Amino acid sequence: MGAGHAARWAAFVGPTWAEVDLDAIAANVPWVRGRLAPGVRLLAVVKADAYGHGAPEVARVVLAEGADALGVSTVAEGLALREEGIGAPILVLAPAAAEELPAALEAGLILTVADLEGAWGLAGAAEALGVPARAHVKCDTGMGRYGFAWTELGARAEDLRRLEGAVRWEGVFTHMARGADAAFTRCQLARFLTAVDGAAARGLRFPVRHAAASAALLAVPEAQLDMVRIGSLLYGECPAGLSAPGLRRAFALWSRVAQVRELPRGATVGYGAAWRARRPTRVATVPVGFADGLGVQAAGRARRLAVRLRALGRAVLEALGLRPRTPRQGEVWWRDHRLRILGRVAMQQVTVALGELPVRPGDVVAVHVPSVFASGQLARLYLRDGVCVAARRGRSSLAAPAPAPWPARPYGSEHV
Repeated sequence: MGAGHAARWAAFVGPTWAEVDLDAIAANVPWVRGRLAPGVRLLAVVKADAYGHGAPEVARVVLAEGADALGVSTVAEGLALREEGIGAPILVLAPAAAEELPAALEAGLILTVADLEGAWGLAGAAEALGVPARAHVKCDTGMGRYGFAWTELGARAEDLRRLEGAVRWEGVFTHMARGADAAFTRCQLARFLTAVDGAAARGLRFPVRHAAASAALLAVPEAQLDMVRIGSLLYGECPAGLSAPGLRRAFALWSRVAQVRELPRGATVGYGAAWRARRPTRVATVPVGFADGLGVQAAGRARRLAVRLRALGRAVLEALGLRPRTPRQGEVWWRDHRLRILGRVAMQQVTVALGELPVRPGDVVAVHVPSVFASGQLARLYLRDGVCVAARRGRSSLAAPAPAPWPARPYGSEHV
């Protein structure tokens, strides 16, 4: 690798970057398939840029490993996959706007219908283009978002059946609100099957019924029906309250220490001078912040209190040696040491306490954030057998050197 390419590569990646282990995703697909009943199809959910991992890259891997279809949230996401040359079936899980229908139909996307107005609009767009639309019907059984109410789907079946010349009703689905709660999920499943049976009694039959996503697959195996929609499990992320031993986590976020210094007693750190040193304190500045996903919180006050109480409980168990010390979301680690964040997390900077740890400028630290929160502008390095085989920043890509000039993970494999 020439010096010029190395410099361009380093500038492209920057001081903070994400790594996506494509081998982990490839291994998680058969892990999921091993839990499916014979004949059950697997729809791999790659919405939100594949939960921050990179939709085109992930789509190619999961399809090669035997996924039957892909799921996205928006028409724009589906069209982006088509532009990448991906011809597999793609289901848009949220209803499309009227102005999106022509492009979606021309691209062969499978669309979701959640009410009669949407069904009429889809049929009209399909007739205008002279192509049949492919669609799934959304049934609301307790999520309270899109969909025909489960109590009304049967009554609307005849209206939908009249549109069969323009629309092929290929499937029907619902969304579990509390997938890890077996009792609540079984209640929703019973509602869904009642609604589907009601539609069938009026002559509207759906070839594919799907209800289970990752949590329901683990908690209520009978919710598999004809197809499952799996997102988080493919990325090695187990839904809260459940267990999935053997999954491999695919995402890691890294940053290089920019500066190490010692602050005198009384020095303050961060906007608002929210932290003050009670004694001389050795600190490091790390070029990562809330714009990159660190410190992003999507929770209300009560939720934050519950999180803090659970964190306190974990800390007590760890201090007593009753629980292994493992990284958690919103933390920065150097090797096997957690670095305490001082003051407020800034847009692209954070200050951490080092104590006596021999951390130096340029050292790599692990930044634990949910993959979907990690900024899409951060470079993503795609690994095979531990070697970087591709890189992307936003919609730009750069040929990767082989091997990539980045260190191995500074501590063992992440815990799922």
